[in-house]
Amino acid sequence: MKSTFLYGYFVLAGAMLVAGCHSSSSSTTTLGNWIRRSDFNGVARSGAVCFVIGDTAYVGTGFDGTNRLSDFWKFDPTVNGGYGGWIQIADFPGTARNGAVGFGVNGKGYVTTGYDGNNYLNDCWMYDPATNSWTQKASMPTNGRFGAVAFALDGKGYVTTGYDGNYLKDFWEYDPATDQWTLKPNSLGGTKRMYAMSFVINDTAYVVGGVNNGSLVADFWAYDPSQDTWIRKRDIANTSSASYDDNYTSIERQQGAAFVINDTAYIATGMAGSNLNTTWQYDPKVDLWTQRTNIEFQPRVGAVGFSVKNRGFIALGTPSQGSLIEYDDLREFQPNVPDNTTDD
Repeated sequence: MKSTFLYGYFVLAGAMLVAGCHSSSSSTTTLGNWIRRSDFNGVARSGAVCFVIGDTAYVGTGFDGTNRLSDFWKFDPTVNGGYGGWIQIADFPGTARNGAVGFGVNGKGYVTTGYDGNNYLNDCWMYDPATNSWTQKASMPTNGRFGAVAFALDGKGYVTTGYDGNYLKDFWEYDPATDQWTLKPNSLGGTKRMYAMSFVINDTAYVVGGVNNGSLVADFWAYDPSQDTWIRKRDIANTSSASYDDNYTSIERQQGAAFVINDTAYIATGMAGSNLNTTWQYDPKVDLWTQRTNIEFQPRVGAVGFSVKNRGFIALGTPSQGSLIEYDDLREFQPNVPDNTTDD
């Protein structure tokens, strides 16, 4: 049943079956420039997992259109004249999967959840870059899931949302010092969802976007660990009577990618009925979104986004669910450079 229900990097049957195509909206600004960087060295894929340790990003697992994968790679953005370079590291020893989540805490990387083609997963694995080795840690004490989000704050990892046969918004904290998971009493506010995006700015985590029962989700939430509470931010759609959100026509999405540059977040890729090419910037100081230069590469779902050395990147993905086409390119967004380059 699950295998029929989910194919490739999964969407709910009947929810979004449109192949990759550009959004009908055009860019309203020319500020921001997309640059192609060093292609991913591994097999092209979607639904990979990513975490960052220091100034290095780690990317692995995923789906290549036929098989789920276990290989893992690290990305150094400083080599090759700033184009970056990829080096293969120890394979992920758990079940090959896609739709997992990852986070980096105290110099270690963690991977948990995902889907192996038959089962939703809840096991957890730690990567130590000093020894290039993986160690199995305590599993999440709940049903397996995929399509969740994860982030790290104050030396702990957090996982929320996803799908285990039902849409979820429960909120789990992982303490690496004790190797224990704790179900937090304050779950994510608002709507259950899967395929959301998360990012962290100044010790506050944000969860945005996603899909619930075939409908895109507009409510947007921030988690403050000092108060252990979720705070609702302004919706990402035109839901108010004010004018600030009149042009919020293409922020809502599922399966997008996010990254942070200079305490400002950016989201791109993903889909909203069809694949999106719009890029949006979020300023937490004023709780407002601004559209930036559209992506200048193939619109896609199932990409990964990450930030290293205050640079933002998007990599991998697929044009549509169930497609045999997978991408292996890496793109960097330069937010303050005028759009003067064709990114091929």
